[in-house]
Amino acid sequence: MTILLTTVIIYTAVSHQLIFAPPPEMMVDPTLHPENVTASIGNLIMVSFSSGTAMRMPEPDKPIMEVSYVGGGNYRGTTNISDFGTVMIESGTNGSSTIHGHGMIMDSKGEVVTYRIQGVGNMGSDGYFRNHGMIFFNPSSGVFDELSETAGIFANEVNQKGNAVTKVWQLQ
Repeated sequence: MTILLTTVIIYTAVSHQLIFAPPPEMMVDPTLHPENVTASIGNLIMVSFSSGTAMRMPEPDKPIMEVSYVGGGNYRGTTNISDFGTVMIESGTNGSSTIHGHGMIMDSKGEVVTYRIQGVGNMGSDGYFRNHGMIFFNPSSGVFDELSETAGIFANEVNQKGNAVTKVWQLQ
């Protein structure tokens, strides 16, 4: 019995060392050029002012809040838009939160583009919730055609009344 127990302990220790061992030395492919891998924030796509229209806690035992909003603003500084959506805000540690959701932007002619968002944020000492993240536009047509399969960076600030301002820049 002692020999069996010792064998199991040694096997377990050795197998865990193999699992957590660093990968073998990786060869760098000389045809890859890291200096060519870049990203930058491009032009401002939209500015929107919105208000929360509904809030609910979808799971009573989890710190998750669902917030729906409606607002308006401008697209590329020239086209008036309406912005509608819903986000899930999940409270994390140290006052940080993660958000994810979806929405739709519509112009006065009824042309639309939908989007998905993901971000992180936190509550400031001034009581404003600020978050930043990515916005992914779905294929569209019309005035929003240029957003088809485009990613953007957003920044958002929400006051204690549930009113928000959001800016979106194109990711290039």
